[in-house]
Amino acid sequence: MSTKVESGAESLAADLDDHALEPVPLNRRKSLTQMIIVQIGWNISVSSFLVGGVVGGGTTFGEGMAAILVGNLVLVAVAALIGTVGYRTGLSSYLAARVVFGRQGAVVVSLLLGVVAMGFIGVLMDTWSGAVHKLIPAIPPWAFILAFGAAITTTAIFGFKGMARFSAIAVPIEIAIALLALFKIAGGEGGFAEVISQQPAVPIGFATAVGAVISTWITGAALVGDVTRFAIRGRDVIIACFAGFVVGAGVFETIATVSAMSVGNSNFVLVMQGLGLLAPAAVMLVLALWNTADNNLYSASLAFTNASNTLNLRIGKAVWTLVAITIAVLVAFAGLAAQFLVFLQIVALIAPPFAGVVIAHFWILTRHQMSGRLLESAPSVRPEAMVAWVLAAVLSKYTDVLVTDAIEGLVYGLVCYSVLGWAVAALRRRTPAGIAAETQEGDA
Repeated sequence: MSTKVESGAESLAADLDDHALEPVPLNRRKSLTQMIIVQIGWNISVSSFLVGGVVGGGTTFGEGMAAILVGNLVLVAVAALIGTVGYRTGLSSYLAARVVFGRQGAVVVSLLLGVVAMGFIGVLMDTWSGAVHKLIPAIPPWAFILAFGAAITTTAIFGFKGMARFSAIAVPIEIAIALLALFKIAGGEGGFAEVISQQPAVPIGFATAVGAVISTWITGAALVGDVTRFAIRGRDVIIACFAGFVVGAGVFETIATVSAMSVGNSNFVLVMQGLGLLAPAAVMLVLALWNTADNNLYSASLAFTNASNTLNLRIGKAVWTLVAITIAVLVAFAGLAAQFLVFLQIVALIAPPFAGVVIAHFWILTRHQMSGRLLESAPSVRPEAMVAWVLAAVLSKYTDVLVTDAIEGLVYGLVCYSVLGWAVAALRRRTPAGIAAETQEGDA
């Protein structure tokens, strides 16, 4: 009896910790089915409906579909590159950041990305509370925010296992509601023919539409290693990323775009209300936000755990999960839902350069070094990585070279760090220590 109790306690401790400060061992890896369920659940988000509403309200049908496809294929490519790093090393995004930016440098990265992730969830929670308040006016929005914050904590605190169990229930329901919306559009006056011929009252342009699609999920693509580190095979990473961004985010962005074009409004709640589906829309918002929020909450808790560990604060992931949800709730109370596009622009300045720097480090500068042992050789600070990250963010803000700031930040981060990394490596080889090391290798 005592053995069973101890075993249960050990299992609970493992779920709560979820390898926050170590590589995921092979015996804790998950099946492809679990990977796909979690990834699709993560990517079916309220942000997909918001972006679909923006695209549907500002583009033609052809432009909108092309923007969604291009944007999500870019995200698949980014997520696959970063996700493979997670799979090969077993490291979370923030432990990988420790390798790239250095032990102390990763503290800044972890705190900034963790706060941004929770800020994003706070914006979505604000949107959700307003939508549900329309159904039940007697209950104030703040009550929904608090209740929802408590709810998502119950799954995120148990890591991958908690997210997988909830996604297995939520994803089929979300798909059913989405198909119902399409059925209503097809059976309505004008059907899909009216949608295809729809012209935007205020065009936003193809580049802006692509940028909105990429910006809303570039942070998720940059942090996908938190999930893919549990993969058994490399191909599972690619399949799961494709399923998440194209089948998950892409399909639901398409549905939201078509709905907006049909009803003539980019507000998701009003769109669903126009289709006579306000109640199902509320259910969809709850499930979709929960799916995304517990993943982001999980990633943020890993970020804060990593930062606190580096600063010699021995605080467990479970405690940081509670801190992270508190940040999200405070942002939700600030009422920033109306500034969704502005918030996306801020995210687009921070996350894409980070992704570019990580890709450059593992795929260009040290492409033959992907193992969990990299943590042992991580420097205190890697200045060239920090400089490349900041420089890429500034360049993406003040130049207009590529389609959107998000893509520019990604490319700038990759190029800047590749150049700086090679330059620093060349300088080190010219130092006495570098020359001695090359001489020893030649003698060997």
